[in-house]
Amino acid sequence: MNPNRLCALGTALVLVAPALAQQPPYQAPPPPQYQPPVQYQPPAQYQPPAQAPPQYQQAPPQYQQAPPQYQQAPPQYQQAPPQYQQAPPPYPVPPPPPPYQPYQSPSGSASTAHTQSQQGITYHPFRMWLGGGYSITQGSTVKDLLNDGGMGGLGIAWFPTASIPFGIRIDGSYTSHSQTLNGLNQASQSTGQNIGDGYTDIYGGDVDAEIDLPLGTRSREYFFGGVGWYRERTTLKSVTYQQGTICWFYCYPGYYPVYSTAQVSTTGWLPSWNAGIGFEFPLGGSASFFLDGRFLRIKQPNNGGYWDFIPIRAGIRF
Repeated sequence: MNPNRLCALGTALVLVAPALAQQPPYQAPPPPQYQPPVQYQPPAQYQPPAQAPPQYQQAPPQYQQAPPQYQQAPPQYQQAPPQYQQAPPPYPVPPPPPPYQPYQSPSGSASTAHTQSQQGITYHPFRMWLGGGYSITQGSTVKDLLNDGGMGGLGIAWFPTASIPFGIRIDGSYTSHSQTLNGLNQASQSTGQNIGDGYTDIYGGDVDAEIDLPLGTRSREYFFGGVGWYRERTTLKSVTYQQGTICWFYCYPGYYPVYSTAQVSTTGWLPSWNAGIGFEFPLGGSASFFLDGRFLRIKQPNNGGYWDFIPIRAGIRF
């Protein structure tokens, strides 16, 4: 420690020690004197004001005029309501129903036409039809040579009177049948060529009698049959294979068939007969829808027997 600082500290102690020795000893203060609590003072009494409030000097005004009295009594109903002088008319009694009339068969074209109109198919002396269908081959002879084929046709019918449901119809049709494999083999042997394709077209017409019969109120059935004449045209095509490029998804060398007409033959008019049944449904106005089927037999030339078919047709009559 620094000697100078020690010297200064000792000097300070020398000066403070006499002052501390001269102070008087500690004297405790005397306790406070007891003071009694303040006495309870009652609240001040209510003092009325020196002057009373002013009184209301003027009375409210009196109602001087009484309300007016109702002087006039309401008028009395002087006239009684009129009495109903006339009794209502009695309820009319309906007339008795007419006596039952026994049924009388219609006579004359007007009555029959009215009956057919109620059935939905009106009478027309001349009617035409247009339709098509499918021709089914029948019998081992024709089935061995021809497949089933499609057909189309048209016709006209004449009904002389509405009182008798009998008429004459003329039908024309065209049918095409493709050759079977057996038919193509026979054609190849007869012609000496490689027949690869062929078909037979049959076209002609029929003259038939038709009888119409009502079937309920909205349809009728009809029966028909008669004779006809048909021709058969057979087309045979030979096939040869030529070398070339065949393209199917991609191209490659190979052989492809080439068809050419080898023979076309047509018969004369061949006699036939047919019979069938059909159904007819009205479409509105003079039009109607029909569906019929028949059995058709065509005589073949050179004592070749018969070719049998079952054509099924559908179409519209108008």
